[in-house]
Amino acid sequence: MESFRAIAKRGAAALAAALFLAGCGGGGGGEEGTSAAREDDTPVTERGTFLHIIAPSVAKAGEELPIRVRVLTQAGLPDYDFEGAFKFEASSQQAAFQDLTVEPMQEGWFDVSGVTLNETGVQFLRGLVPNDTVQALANAIVVQEDPEFSIYWGDLNGHSDLSTGAKAPGVYFWYAKAVGLLDFAVLTDNDHEDAVQKVLDEVAFRDVCQVVDEEYNEDGLFAGFVGFEWTSREYGNRLVTFSQVPDVLPTVASGVDTPAKLRAAVPEGSVITLAHPSGSKESSPADPASVGSEDLVEIYSTLGIFETAGSPRPTTQETAGAFVRDLLKGGFRAGFVGTSDTRLSTPGNPRGFSMEDHPWPNGLTAVVARELTREGVLEALRAGRCYATTGQRYLLEFTVDGNQMGSELTVPNGHQAEVYGSLGSTSKWARVEIVGPAGPIAELTPAVEDADVVELSVTTDPVSEPTYVYLRGVDEFGGMAWSSPVYLIPE
Repeated sequence: MESFRAIAKRGAAALAAALFLAGCGGGGGGEEGTSAAREDDTPVTERGTFLHIIAPSVAKAGEELPIRVRVLTQAGLPDYDFEGAFKFEASSQQAAFQDLTVEPMQEGWFDVSGVTLNETGVQFLRGLVPNDTVQALANAIVVQEDPEFSIYWGDLNGHSDLSTGAKAPGVYFWYAKAVGLLDFAVLTDNDHEDAVQKVLDEVAFRDVCQVVDEEYNEDGLFAGFVGFEWTSREYGNRLVTFSQVPDVLPTVASGVDTPAKLRAAVPEGSVITLAHPSGSKESSPADPASVGSEDLVEIYSTLGIFETAGSPRPTTQETAGAFVRDLLKGGFRAGFVGTSDTRLSTPGNPRGFSMEDHPWPNGLTAVVARELTREGVLEALRAGRCYATTGQRYLLEFTVDGNQMGSELTVPNGHQAEVYGSLGSTSKWARVEIVGPAGPIAELTPAVEDADVVELSVTTDPVSEPTYVYLRGVDEFGGMAWSSPVYLIPE
């Protein structure tokens, strides 16, 4: 991905008066609506409606930008009563608005076309409804001349009524695609749940696999995966994203009762994630001695932050020695992901709900991939080209000696590596750090006027033993982002 350092920065405060008005109505569902605001109805703000606006995180200069808009209640549920019009603004004076259309899709969102961003750099779009009563910024967009990679957003951990979730699997995937406006999602029902004496039905699991293949997997639009949560009180849980449907579901009850057996049992190319490593009151922590065969580790979910003790979003019960940084210190190497772990079957909910053991907003995982396909997402996850957020769709770039996050680099003994990180957001960054085993090795508190897109670089100390570095950012509202680490191994 072209370095943020090489491209111009554009601030959210610099929104230009490049506007268009487009009629919409009926909240989608394929119904035709009026383009006039309903002046005699309850104001949109009092109804609690907001706009969920999603644009590609990476765009090619001069190409039309696909934009998706969903009208939601403040709880993150579809608002089917909204009728009115959308208006959009762009941060760049070079943005083009030609042959603009807003098409209501059958699944309830609005597909906006006709917007082109011609200026490279980090750009912003704002959507409004009539009289500017409701407005929202889309996610930050980095515009490049010829991008090699794109950034896709998804959730690797959530549940349906096959285990501990509230709704059917079909509702789970519909929400991810049509309401959360995610690019990919994985259903990870627990293979068993002692508290409710429930066991994952393998016949139902296979039926879900077929439905997802037929209805929720379309290259370039949405990648749906079926996996499961291998649930162990002894070793801690693992999330499995299957590359293909397994011949036998490798549950604890089937005899796959250790993490090593699980790795051997899953189809080749599948991805295993260490779930909530430090645990909570209701979720078992990982046994550090059992860790090592996983590709990824959950650094954040609605349970809290698992990075280290004393985090700003602690879980309801924390286990010393089982935090992510404890495991890295012991030699564990994995990419970082954020998830929702939703029990309400609402992956990608931009608002989220608090529950007793899940008090924090949904997390998200970004993958840096060449294409939006199942294999494209899996390849990026296996390579660790992914990063975690507390739910915001931040831009993030992190390299070491020019190598992307997730890399394992063999370097000469005493080598000093060049580390670069950049973050982009519609909010302001309060603190940005490059973190090593002993803590931050570089820190930045950006000036307020230049805090939406920030860069930080540092040269490491001479590498004489295996080590790692990763990028961490905290924004003005407490939202956070973590790159996957780059691991350095001296010869």
